[in-house]
Amino acid sequence: MPYDALVDRLADGLDPVAVGAFPDGSVDDYYRLREGDETVTSRASFADAVTAGRDSFTFDHVVTDAGGQAVNAARQAAALGDDVSLAGHLDHPVFEFDFETASMGDPARVRVCLFEADDVMFVEESADLADWAFADLRAAVDIDAFLERDALCCTNWASVPGLGAALREVAAYDPDGGVCCVDPGPLSTAQAGNLLAALEPLGGAYDVVVSVNDDEARALAAAAGREGSATDAEVLDDLRGAADATGVVVHGADAAVASTPTGYVRVPTLDVSRGMTETGAGDRFSAGLARSLAAGWDWDLAVAMGNACAAHYVAGQGTGSVDALRAHVGAHRP
Repeated sequence: MPYDALVDRLADGLDPVAVGAFPDGSVDDYYRLREGDETVTSRASFADAVTAGRDSFTFDHVVTDAGGQAVNAARQAAALGDDVSLAGHLDHPVFEFDFETASMGDPARVRVCLFEADDVMFVEESADLADWAFADLRAAVDIDAFLERDALCCTNWASVPGLGAALREVAAYDPDGGVCCVDPGPLSTAQAGNLLAALEPLGGAYDVVVSVNDDEARALAAAAGREGSATDAEVLDDLRGAADATGVVVHGADAAVASTPTGYVRVPTLDVSRGMTETGAGDRFSAGLARSLAAGWDWDLAVAMGNACAAHYVAGQGTGSVDALRAHVGAHRP
């Protein structure tokens, strides 16, 4: 079981790697939804109330936090002691970190409605993010050093229209890259097809790893014309080929599965009770996966690390450090 090996590896400490993350950022306000004196606890009860004619609800503010997929990934890598550079949309006081940052404009604003299972997000888009292009990244950072970090986390394809052209420019730049982990966010089938086309040229510069949840995997499979479960080995192998990727990883509720150069990998998730929210857990999975692959870990161990980062956050324990993850995995491993 890779979790036993992960506990041992964490006990020995981690050698830091250089991690870059880009290009998004959001200010996330978390709320409980109230109908009169009663808290609305699920999407189903919210839908029932709306269907019944209720047209007024109250937001009870819980907390405001720095968010965005790149931000979440950067925070996870930094918590593990890595050398982190975050290039995002960070023009807000909430983005104060003890690692290197570069802002490319205003963040999005997100209201997260907390339910017992699946949260719902209401997004106020950022015009700066909508207009973002590779030239903005080039102006914000030392582009050679940034693109040649050991691991890059490229996030939120679904909300950043300029990422397709930017990835083609990155490929044309021909960096001597390491791992490039692409976590695209909630894709439509059309977006998934465009993503597969944009990823193909990156394979010459990076070990490209696509990190998605179940819904995103289904969108990619549909775009590739594949039927059947998007977590089946053959389907994942086809997706890996369509993206010219080194690996495709699906982090699901029960297990994370991956198509890799050495075969199919399946690592069960850690069984934990859900804390306040799952929003941001997948981003932490991607960071743990990417930095571990960049450190030269085997695929099953790197996937287990991603699971551990996500589970620690889902359990309400925040972004896990090395010591916190070691204790958490030791307590919850199968």
